[in-house]
Amino acid sequence: MDRSLFIVPRWAGRPDTDYYSWLEAQVREARQGITSVRTLAMPNPSQPTIDGWVGVLDRVLGPAPAPSTVLMGHSVGCQTVIRYLATLPPGQIIDGAMLVAAWWDVDKPWESIVPWIETPVDLARVRAAARRFVVLLSDNDPFTADHAGNRRLWEERLGAEVVLAPGARHFNNPREPAVLETLLSRFGSAASSRS
Repeated sequence: MDRSLFIVPRWAGRPDTDYYSWLEAQVREARQGITSVRTLAMPNPSQPTIDGWVGVLDRVLGPAPAPSTVLMGHSVGCQTVIRYLATLPPGQIIDGAMLVAAWWDVDKPWESIVPWIETPVDLARVRAAARRFVVLLSDNDPFTADHAGNRRLWEERLGAEVVLAPGARHFNNPREPAVLETLLSRFGSAASSRS
């Protein structure tokens, strides 16, 4: 299966920050089943809103994304991905979602993040909209100290496979090998034969 990857950045993230442009180049060079990759430029990245960010995915992918679509979120981008999946009509299923530095809550919430934490999401619809969920967490993320509790929530709520990258903090480096390795091992061509 030839997959298309769409990346939703973190809070205040842009296509030219963090590891996004590096990851795009590495994925293109690897040629392992992901044939296109694009990091989305999100509106007002320093004050993201659910409607604004989910609206971008709706405009880019529409209500019927290709079955070969893979969505990757980073931090608040993970929330964007699952909230977009909850809007898809029954029977509309993408290949999967990879969620990096994912959270349901943060240790010290600030005012503009509260809606992302407190606005309910239809988890049954989210689960039904993707064949698989892969969550990549660190054991020393400064926003979610209880990585074991966070892991349990992703496993319980979405049946996610959770991968732990020791010492990776919030995955903000210009290069993040654990992100690339996890992505290609779960969604690259080797993964195609297993899915």
